[in-house]
Amino acid sequence: MSEYSDATKIARQQLNNISDTMCYAKWSQVSLHLTNGKTHSCYHPPVHDIDFEELIENPSALHNTKHKKAERKQMLKGERPEGCEYCWKIEDVGGTSDRIYRSGEYWAQNSRKDIIASTTHDLNINPRYVEVNFNQACNFKCIYCSPHLSTSWEEEIKMHGPLKVLDKNDKEVNHNDPDYLDMPLKIAQKDNPYIDAFWRWWPDIYKTLEVFRMTGGEPLMDSNTFKVLDYIYDNPNAWLELSITTNLCPPKESLWHKFLTKMIKLEEIQIWNSARFNPGSGNNWYVNMAVKHTSLFVSLDSVGRQAEYLRTGLDFNNLRNKSVEFLSKTSNTAITYINTFNALSMEGFLDYLKFILAMRKEFSLQAQGTKYIKIHDPYNDHPDYVVEPKQRVWFDIPLLRYPNWMAINILDYTWHTYLNQCIEFMESNLITQDDFVGFYDFEIEKTKRNLEWMKQEYDSMSNTELLRHKTNLKNYTKQLDDRRITDFNDTFPVLYQYLEKTL
Repeated sequence: MSEYSDATKIARQQLNNISDTMCYAKWSQVSLHLTNGKTHSCYHPPVHDIDFEELIENPSALHNTKHKKAERKQMLKGERPEGCEYCWKIEDVGGTSDRIYRSGEYWAQNSRKDIIASTTHDLNINPRYVEVNFNQACNFKCIYCSPHLSTSWEEEIKMHGPLKVLDKNDKEVNHNDPDYLDMPLKIAQKDNPYIDAFWRWWPDIYKTLEVFRMTGGEPLMDSNTFKVLDYIYDNPNAWLELSITTNLCPPKESLWHKFLTKMIKLEEIQIWNSARFNPGSGNNWYVNMAVKHTSLFVSLDSVGRQAEYLRTGLDFNNLRNKSVEFLSKTSNTAITYINTFNALSMEGFLDYLKFILAMRKEFSLQAQGTKYIKIHDPYNDHPDYVVEPKQRVWFDIPLLRYPNWMAINILDYTWHTYLNQCIEFMESNLITQDDFVGFYDFEIEKTKRNLEWMKQEYDSMSNTELLRHKTNLKNYTKQLDDRRITDFNDTFPVLYQYLEKTL
């Protein structure tokens, strides 16, 4: 079993020793939507409001909200917060949820002492994992996204109006209507109180920060992204995992080159003294790159034409070329492809797995080798800085739950069989210890988990509800095709035939 699976077992036992519903992420992780003043612990629970008044004196209220403190109290008592339904559903069908997976990750484990030391739920605690959305600016119109997260979506809705779908009473209603969404504040970024609070809080949380992830919109289109990168270079943090969620295809090539240049600069070897003890040197001195590691989380739900349909604005070949360029010109980095697993992902999932396998072969252990970097210090001699080969290509398959007519549970047993075949392909290409080519046990387990959820939810759905979801998917894609000059029927022939036969 992989180290990841071992960590999961340890975390499960730790959590159970506190309560049956305990989750470290409720204390040590935060996702911030600074465009409209919303927050949640991880991305699964619904967002809730940040109290603007609290921020004036306490910028940590971006994370330590009254709502979240109430949920912490529930968890300590062994109760299930309603907002964490995603994990409860997976656990109720015998699966391992992200409550366990995330609590086993190193940043959560490193915050464990802080959490246990805070014997009450209402203390303010600095998170070790911070995810932030500074801006909704985005040049893509992903099929399941919406105007409050993409300016391109917002422009399309202004031009054509909301899309029409059926609600649970089979009444036609508007979808992606800005009047019913938490749209960004219509003010300049310099006047945004939530962004102001973030930058006031930033120097404090940065001291113990271990994962910092920028999302969007498209982060490469936002000036705050480059402000963060400059701050990190000027204030190196050898404990920090830097992550950026990106479509990898910004509207201007100059943005890509600016970003890549800064990524390369972060890999320069620096020498500095820190307040944080360095167990590697036995003192407070560091000889290191500016960060521990950098990851790009690249949104990709399929390959080729299907990927481009799912994410309008994507050029798949351009994405692949930029992936190779990034991994080739940097050494202490990785790319994780995020497949928001939905009904349109399914048809090309085997090809998606083959794409992952091909990328892993291109950046295998043998292909990478070990890199030795000379250290320039006029005062002391240092051995070469060594960059060992590592897995550079990852993927994840979080389930899409909304819009519900795109969820995989609208697909019947023929698709269950197909997903089983994909699992068999992964199992026949199980990763070996002497290379980075193949699939990990936890990746196979997550795929099996998605399959079990898919079966359970399909079986529990009424015929009326199933019919409505499939009707919505067919009509929704037809409306998009009319607006975007695309062709769902030709791009997804198997899914199209399924809808035609079962409607």
